[in-house]
Amino acid sequence: MQTIDYAELVRIGDELDAEKPYVELIDGLEVPKMSPKSRHSLLQFQFGKILDAWAAGRGSVGTEWRFWLVATGERRTSLVPDVAYLSAERFSSLEGEAKEMPPMAPDIAVEIRSPGDRPRNINRKIELYLAHGSLIVLDVDPKKREIIVHDTRLARTLREGDHFEHPAAPGLTFDVHGVFAKIT
Repeated sequence: MQTIDYAELVRIGDELDAEKPYVELIDGLEVPKMSPKSRHSLLQFQFGKILDAWAAGRGSVGTEWRFWLVATGERRTSLVPDVAYLSAERFSSLEGEAKEMPPMAPDIAVEIRSPGDRPRNINRKIELYLAHGSLIVLDVDPKKREIIVHDTRLARTLREGDHFEHPAAPGLTFDVHGVFAKIT
């Protein structure tokens, strides 16, 4: 087992974050995050509010928070979910720089699609989140006004009129229509 060199991760993370758009590493390849527009921004804000209200006392919620899923080797992977939730238990196990850029996947990752996103990159990111500890990944498609909820067992699509709840996040509920209500 390799020891994680946080100084090196901080240096690499700073390089990746030096200019916008941010750059993610997917299996060692640099992939620019698509620049968000108003729909993306409004949805990111909505999910941040929903998760933050639910997470009170349970953990931390952040936007554009860098996570190292594979911190060493040639196939390093560092993703920057649009919104992330990390449980208090997992967050408190981290120290120093590891709190800034956790060496794990968030418990819940929200990825909001941008027009230029490639489906293969979206699918690979979802696979990586789930393989590295995410309990739920919300794949949000603003154009179709739907949310694909992924966990390690299945994926299900929610549309306006549907209600989100999941056993991995007891008490986290929201109406899909309410999430999309403020975007045109």
